[in-house]
Order: sequence, then structure tokens, then C-alpha cells
Amino acid sequence: MASVTLRRLSKVFDGGKQVLHELDLDVRDGELLVLLGQSGSGKTTVLRCIAGLEEPSAGDVVIGERVVTHDSPAARDVAMVFQTPALYPHLSVRENIAFPLELRGVGEAQIAGRVTDAAARLGLENVLDRLPAQLSEGERQRAALGRAIVRGPQAFLFDEPLSRLDAKLRIELRGELLVLHRALGATMIYVTHDQTEAMTMGQRIAVLHEGRVRQVGTPEEIYQRPADVHVARFVGTPGMNVLQGRGSGTGDARVIEAGSLTIPVELSTYEGELRVGIRPEYVGLCAVDKGAGNADVLVVEPLGSETLVHLNVGGQPLVARLPGFADVRVGTRVGVMVDRRRLYLFDAAGVPLA
Repeated sequence: MASVTLRRLSKVFDGGKQVLHELDLDVRDGELLVLLGQSGSGKTTVLRCIAGLEEPSAGDVVIGERVVTHDSPAARDVAMVFQTPALYPHLSVRENIAFPLELRGVGEAQIAGRVTDAAARLGLENVLDRLPAQLSEGERQRAALGRAIVRGPQAFLFDEPLSRLDAKLRIELRGELLVLHRALGATMIYVTHDQTEAMTMGQRIAVLHEGRVRQVGTPEEIYQRPADVHVARFVGTPGMNVLQGRGSGTGDARVIEAGSLTIPVELSTYEGELRVGIRPEYVGLCAVDKGAGNADVLVVEPLGSETLVHLNVGGQPLVARLPGFADVRVGTRVGVMVDRRRLYLFDAAGVPLA
């Protein structure tokens, strides 16, 4: 396995549209790093530049100690698994998995051993002689993983490989991929738009937005210490509440006013326009006029283990995450409590305030 390094990587497509802007990223040897971003953020283009399927407009791709920016895909020794399993329909699962080894001229006995090992890791032993059309969606994606595994590449690249699967199967295969990563000790770069997938899978997460890396860190760092408002809002299900507000007052009377909320705070100096962030789990409900302010209940989403309550606080949206089935009714007015120790303060440009 090998590390993967991107140095000031840029990509401009025909027509002048720039999708990557001098992007720097270091993926450690043996690490599972998740590239997380919305559609159009540039994450798949990053993966294709690493694989050699796209030529960067500027910058370098380094795999291990070797600059591979202008090498062919075959010369890079990476394996890519796509959103749609690209299996040969006329070949059996066994033949699909074996195909890259046959291209390399590997001996039959070695091919048989590698295919058997990959099939055992992925639970494909009983379908090796079936054609792709005879497989379920999950089995097809496992077969595509098997074809990548047998190569023993320097790095694995995953382009949203679970997005076409149903929710139950996504969770199942997510766990299998984590087990596979631990077993192989492989360098893996995994692209997704799903924050839950990123948080549960990534040893580190790189958040992309408009072709730029906004933050790189562990799931805890990304969630607890977002680098800016975009990361704060994007990461989490639902994301962080971010309200337009104003800091004012002196001494013990310092407060933040945000919508219909007035929150006492311990700010040393900051006054004026700001944005105040609070995760939904740190928002509570109480009797009217007993909290930081009042709110109107717009939507109630009971999810079993928790209930999401969507509120209107002076014309701004706020979501509260409450345990279990909360007895809250749409159209009522409630008091709002916030955990002042859990506030995130950003300036008008979305940069965290010290």
C-alpha cells in the first residue's frame, strides 16, 4: 500500500468551468479517508484525477514516492470501484474477479487462490459461477469489490459505491468495507455525499465545497470543531442550526440576540453582527417564557428513538432533537432552551470566532 498526495491540484473543463482550485490533500499509507461533499463539489473529479481518468489542469498526483500526474491509469496501480458495478455481463463472477489477474499474466493456480480468498472475504463463494444478471444489487457490488481486491493495488478508490443500494443493505456493506479495510490494511479513498456514511467510515474526513477543501479532520473534529459555517451546516443529520444574530451588552449583561431568542453569554469583547450555531441535540423545549425565548412549532418528525421538532424563532428556522416520542404539537407555541456551553460563534463571513 502507499500514501496518496495531491499538490495544488486544479481542473478546468472545456468551456472554462473550474471544478478544482489548487487542492492540497495528504492521504496516509493504510488510511481510510472519506471525501465528503455535495453534488458538484468536485469529489468525483478528485478521484478520477488520482485514477488517471482525468488529466489535471495544474498540480501533481503523488502515489507513494512517485509522481504519477501524467501516467496512464494502468501504470498507477490503483483499483477503482464505481457507483454502478462495471461487470462484464457475459462472464461469471469468478471470471469477472479473475479478469485483471489474467491481463497481468498471473498463473492459473495463483489466480484460483486469489479469487477464492476474495470470494470468502465477501461472502461470494456460492455465486462464483453465476452471471451478473443472476445476482442481487449487493452481490454485484461485492463482485466489483472482489475484482478490486485481487489486484492488491497501492490504493483503493471508491466512488459512492453504496448509493444505489437500499438503506438496510448500505448499512450491511458499510460494515463489511470497514472489516475489509482492517483486514487488508489498505489505503482507501471513499467518496460520498452522505454525512452518516462519512462519519461512520472515515478515519479522517475531507469536506469539499466548490472545488476546495474546507476542512480535514477526524469525525469528532469535523463535528465538534467545524472550520466554517458550511461545514457546520453540512455535517450532521440534521446539520447545525445557524442563526443570524447580534452580540451586545457589557459585564454580566452580555447577550446574543438571534431571532426571538436572547441568550446570555460569556463573551469577552465581541459585539455586532454574528452567526450563532447550536447542534439540534442541545436545543430543548420548555414552557412559554421560561427559556431563552419563544418559538412556533412548524413540523414534528417522530423517528422512534428521537423526535425532530422544526421551529420558527422570529422568522429563522431552528431544529430541536428530543429523545423518544416527544409530546409536541404542530401549531403550538413553546419556550426554547439552549445549552450556552455548546454555542458556536461565527463572524458574518462564516469564520469561527475565538
